[in-house]
Amino acid sequence: MMRPSLPGREYWLAQGFRGVEHPRNYEALARKLATPGSTVKVVAFGGSITQGMSDSFKRTWAHEAVGWLQEAFPSVKVTLTNLARDATDVGPAAMCWYQLMPPDTDLVLVDYSLGGCGKLQCAGIATALVGHYESFLRRAMRRAPGAAFLLLENFYFAEVTVRKWNNATASVTRYTEANPYYQTGGDMHEIFARRYRLPMVSTREGFYDLMYNDTAMMQELGVKRADIMVDDKHPNPRGHAILGRGIVAWGLRRLLREELRAWADGGRQPTPLQLPKPVSPLAAQEADADSYCAEGLALQRHVVDASVVGQGWRWKDSSNVEEACAAARAAKQPVNCDKWGAYNQGYGKSLELVVNTQRIQGAAGVLEQRRLVLFFDRATARNFRVGSSALAPAAWVQCVAGCSCEAFELGGEEGFYPSETAYGSTLVSQHPQCRVRLTIRDKGPAGNDYFKVNGVAVVPLNDTVNLTYLDRMAIDKEAMFLAAYKSWSASAAAEVHQAGWDNDA
Repeated sequence: MMRPSLPGREYWLAQGFRGVEHPRNYEALARKLATPGSTVKVVAFGGSITQGMSDSFKRTWAHEAVGWLQEAFPSVKVTLTNLARDATDVGPAAMCWYQLMPPDTDLVLVDYSLGGCGKLQCAGIATALVGHYESFLRRAMRRAPGAAFLLLENFYFAEVTVRKWNNATASVTRYTEANPYYQTGGDMHEIFARRYRLPMVSTREGFYDLMYNDTAMMQELGVKRADIMVDDKHPNPRGHAILGRGIVAWGLRRLLREELRAWADGGRQPTPLQLPKPVSPLAAQEADADSYCAEGLALQRHVVDASVVGQGWRWKDSSNVEEACAAARAAKQPVNCDKWGAYNQGYGKSLELVVNTQRIQGAAGVLEQRRLVLFFDRATARNFRVGSSALAPAAWVQCVAGCSCEAFELGGEEGFYPSETAYGSTLVSQHPQCRVRLTIRDKGPAGNDYFKVNGVAVVPLNDTVNLTYLDRMAIDKEAMFLAAYKSWSASAAAEVHQAGWDNDA
């Protein structure tokens, strides 16, 4: 068992591994892999690196890792359900997509440390995406209580341009620096890895000193960066093989080898599976209960037909793998790569939805608060820009019957969180027939008049959580950072444009 070779030297392969003692459910996974005739179910979550960039269901690192498992344990059947979706952060997975995972899943591969984390959005415990990441893990562990988990930290191996005024030449000199080592979601996610006993592997730890040094990469792996990468984020097929059959497979081999040895020595003592209290104060505010979600095709049963017909809304997919998604749906295969939704063009066009904000499976009666979430497709508006607009599409959302909520703008700015499957939310009261109206909003000359809504979710909140003053400080710190970032980015862009640096060659 576990004899298939791994690319790279043992020293390099070990750099990316972040193990924990008594990892959750790995003893059960090892026993099943060692039982001839078993079927081991693997599910992968993540963004474009895991789904396959602009390709229809091509082999990614997840396929390579599962392929290695199958070769290492040939007497069992190892299957993969890939629930990754390109250009998305972890938010939709935390509220919706975890429910697509079979409850009897044996191993969950999680890749969400890159999507949406490119501008320090995941550098604090109270940031929105870090809270969503923990909520996703908790809901996924409740969904598949017998599953082992392996977390993957991917990294954006970009080069950052630094411009400095050169007095000697009276001109701007440009320098390039490696994307800072700290610019990742992995450091915060590693806290959850330790807290929930979930092992982790890291491309940052394995590749950071190689990606910016072709000589070092040639010495270690026998390839250059251009040989394994499509761009700064996405591996090509050769890169996926090195990742999946390299540091990921090395981590799995080490974990499973320890469990099999312990089993041969008489087995380990049972370890507790009860979830501890959440770490992130944002995750703590969400109830340990399932959310309700109707996203993609499921959204159709919630729209009011009269508003669809009367306002001219139409249904379409906008994924970069649209044909493959349609074929998979027709074959009733598990798929999560489409962005099916209702779209329209024209300021003032409205769409109404009816959703039950009262019935939440598993929520106790004391949980009175709910969060209403609407998903929209930020990317499709690129073909419907007005002038040189860089703004995302905008819609005004309000509760119009049955329930009450604070109205809010959905979209409307070039977001700090750039996920193409974007979302916004508001607190909502409980009602079995909550009627919500979405109206395409005029943002002026810089705006655009196209909107596509993809889904609706209802997330139960924990009314009994007691936030400490440190929790509130952490939340306020991130809110202040976000406000400062928006102000700084706008002024910096204006300064660069005024100086002519944006046209500097």
